[in-house]
Parts: sequence; structure tokens; C-alpha cells
Amino acid sequence: MSSPRSETIARTGRGTSPGTKGGAAAEWQDVERLLREGRATCWLSVRGRDGGVHTRPVFAAWHGEALILVTKEGAAKTRHLRSDGDVSLAVDLGAIHLVVEGAAARLTDPAGLERARAAMEDVYSWPTEVVGDELDASYAAPTSGGPPFQAWELVPRRAFAFPTRDQVEPTRFVFD
Repeated sequence: MSSPRSETIARTGRGTSPGTKGGAAAEWQDVERLLREGRATCWLSVRGRDGGVHTRPVFAAWHGEALILVTKEGAAKTRHLRSDGDVSLAVDLGAIHLVVEGAAARLTDPAGLERARAAMEDVYSWPTEVVGDELDASYAAPTSGGPPFQAWELVPRRAFAFPTRDQVEPTRFVFD
């Protein structure tokens, strides 16, 4: 995948000024590097059945062209993903706050599940194994409900990077 198109988002309003880099946009390769460090805190937002927004924490690992998410089959977020894959993922990367918008689809084929397994290992050093159409592991986050997990792939349409210390300008990324 080629790098997404990017453009700065103008700061307007009282008390705003360009960042310390003189108006430079965030670079996608810098965002990718931060995503692959395994220190991100991620919040998934998806439409709930009642039309409201359902937001919950989730592990998300960048793997080349998409984010891999893992969810418990019986979790509400999983039910909502099955009914509407249009999602927004908010990611705290420390130096940048990132919002990724796109479509999430369940991975059930061997190649997709292997991508998910590799992503969790590469980004979080979390060893999982493919069992049937899910990922299994000997341990998981205490609040996760425990293994096994479904794997989902979030292919970004747009992303927005917001600096935390004015190091770059707010930036919009558009993926082809």
C-alpha cells in the first residue's frame, strides 16, 4: 500500500497558532512507527443496535495496510461489529492522538487469521495461535473475557492525527 494522501487541518479560532514545526503535517511513516510500538491505548466506537454509539477498549495492532482488532465472540462490541462494520478507532499514541475511520470485517480465512496472529505477536509480543476461525492464547488482558478471540481487520478510509505537544499540525490522511 502506498502512503495515504495527507493535508494539514487549519487551526482556527481564538488562542490557536501553528505548531512548533512551522506548519508541517504529520508523516504517516511516523504514525505507523508509533502504532507498531505496542504502547497504544485504543477505543473502538461502533453503532449500537439502538442507533447510539458503543465505545469500548480494544487491542489494535497495525499490520501493513490495516489494523487488526481482537474481540470476544459474546461481547457487545462484537455483536455491533457484525451488524455494522463502519467504525471509528481512537488511538492514544503518546505524541499523537489518532482517529481512524473505516470498515472492519471479520477474518475467518487461514491467511487472514495468520496475519492477525502475526500482528499480535509483532506489535504486542502476544503469542496467539489459530484455532478454527479464532485466535487462542494461554492468557489475555484481565478485562477481555479471556480467549479465544475473533479477529477483525479495520481498513482505514481516513485518519486524523492530532499533536499532543504542538510538534506537528493536525493532519488528515486519506487512503485509496
